[in-house]
Amino acid sequence: MNGANLFLEFLSLFPLKVKGENCINSEGKIFCSRCKEVCPHLAIEFENNTPKVDTQRCTVCGLCFSECPVNVFEIEIDLTEFYKDKTPLKVGCFLSDWELDIKVPCLGMLNEELLTSLALHSGEVYLDTSKCSICPQGGIYKYIKEYIERANLLLHYHRAEGKVKESSQPPESGEEEEFLKELFGEEEKVRKPTLSKRINVPLWRQLFFEKVKLLRAENLCYQPVKEERLRFAKPIFDPNRCQSSKVCSFWCPTRALSSDERGTYFTQILCTDCGLCQKVCPNSALTLEKSFVPRNNVMAGKIPITRSEKKICKNCGREFIATQGQEYCLYCQKDRQMEKLIKDFLFGENNG
Repeated sequence: MNGANLFLEFLSLFPLKVKGENCINSEGKIFCSRCKEVCPHLAIEFENNTPKVDTQRCTVCGLCFSECPVNVFEIEIDLTEFYKDKTPLKVGCFLSDWELDIKVPCLGMLNEELLTSLALHSGEVYLDTSKCSICPQGGIYKYIKEYIERANLLLHYHRAEGKVKESSQPPESGEEEEFLKELFGEEEKVRKPTLSKRINVPLWRQLFFEKVKLLRAENLCYQPVKEERLRFAKPIFDPNRCQSSKVCSFWCPTRALSSDERGTYFTQILCTDCGLCQKVCPNSALTLEKSFVPRNNVMAGKIPITRSEKKICKNCGREFIATQGQEYCLYCQKDRQMEKLIKDFLFGENNG
């Protein structure tokens, strides 16, 4: 059997499923097209605002799965089987000559959060990238390299032991038994993570959380870390624009934003930086800041970010929802701002 036939036969074992109902574009215009942008074989197009995969072009490289901020793409692999009682963990694709612990259709399906969770589990993860230059997939290596760098950033920010490395030679084995005995005791086995398919949180984030929540929160930084390359974002509300419509939390696909009569809350570990909350806000009151607090990934609690209370506008007497203790409704705020601009223009900022 030649290489091309072997490649096609191997891919047939891992069909790609598309759950279009989970896509954040399903209800209206296209808000996100990451899957189409990263697909190296132009196999993804949008039909009725939902991604469709051309199976004749798709090579199951996994980049769509790695990049989608919600749970749309699914590869027929039990990801929980990746978490083995071994260190170092050897990972490669079907072309690899190594004696692998994990074999995947393509290393492109292992984004930084999957790699981080594997490193948190096993200590060290080695990826066989020696075949990337001759792979029929083509164009995937730059993403693999980026995922490795991001994974080591995540490990660094979470002050975690472990490392993700690429290598052309397999690492030496034989240390796993002593390592695991030291870490977990003689009898205890490493517990595999569990997945929930009932929520629209991508599987890679679920697996990341399953492992990062085992870290000691008191050892982690509670100050925001600004990092553009990682998939965390913090919503920032403009109190002069927010009307507490709760549209942002209603549309949040992962339920990172939630609301009740008292205000809006944010759960950092559930946010995958899809940007939908910012795009649907009717008053442009919300912006996303590329930052995260490492400790909050472990604690996974809801953080109040706005508070709501009913008030009577001091100017017009109408009832309105105040999100930051405002004394005037949004309409009167705008009137007052316009009045100030006119006065400043006519009389100067320091007059009347």
